[in-house]
Amino acid sequence: MELMPLEIDLPPGFAGMPVGADDKLNRGHAWMIAENLTSGASVEDFGRYLMALVPTMQANGIRVFGKFAVGTRKGDVATLTLGVAQWPETAPGSRDALVAAMAEEYRGRHKRAVVQPVRLPIGPAIVAISGGEFHLPRQDVRTQIKAEYQIPLPDGRSVVILSVVAESEDAWPAVAEATAKVAWSLRSAETAP
Repeated sequence: MELMPLEIDLPPGFAGMPVGADDKLNRGHAWMIAENLTSGASVEDFGRYLMALVPTMQANGIRVFGKFAVGTRKGDVATLTLGVAQWPETAPGSRDALVAAMAEEYRGRHKRAVVQPVRLPIGPAIVAISGGEFHLPRQDVRTQIKAEYQIPLPDGRSVVILSVVAESEDAWPAVAEATAKVAWSLRSAETAP
């Protein structure tokens, strides 16, 4: 099934990689990123590492991932992931009804998240802001601030999931603002000027 072509405006300083179906193009992006970001590793090793991630990202519908500086403190970085999930079949009912159902389902899974429907230029969506702790092995606990948009697309077959995560509690307003700017910029490449 052909996915709806999309365009977004990425945050200033975004360093990341678009993920598509063309492995030659993916390889070019991976090597460009490797050349710009490597420190201590060879460009070839880092490029191969990025390319090893591509099949998993493709299988999960990820179209863009990367990092950008966020907040006012030096070193505060956020990770942005944009993916597209397919419905098993055409989504039933109106997009507004679908968004209301998605908001209820999200609230059920994330009890402490602030979830609300919003209207973006591309249509209705939900936005969720949450925070918490991410537990790693060896008693390593990290704060995690997350802003997420779920946007059913006009094609009636898919939903965009835009997620921005940072480890700085102080950066949460900047995370929310950056995520909103990207979500508001989402548009169909078919109708883009």
